[in-house]
Amino acid sequence: MGLFSKGGQSGRERRAMRDHLNELDDMRRTNLGELGRITVEMASEGRFDRRRLSEQASEVAKIDREADLIARGLEEGLTLHELEDLARGDQSGASSR
Repeated sequence: MGLFSKGGQSGRERRAMRDHLNELDDMRRTNLGELGRITVEMASEGRFDRRRLSEQASEVAKIDREADLIARGLEEGLTLHELEDLARGDQSGASSR
């Protein structure tokens, strides 16, 4: 074990999480842009498709939840395995640190 090794998150995991967080940010921007475009299009037509808007907004919310989880992993030094457990709702992996 190295001098600075905590036995938690590796440098490779941290880089992968940062890269994925950047990808999620790009996806979020794209989805928000699409949501705005759809909304403006519907407004110009004078009718709104609530189902379509709701589905698009739901996609943005999913991306936000995943990004929040990845950011938490980076802040707390969680491993990818611990993040997977959190994503599944099993908090025991992260709380045993």
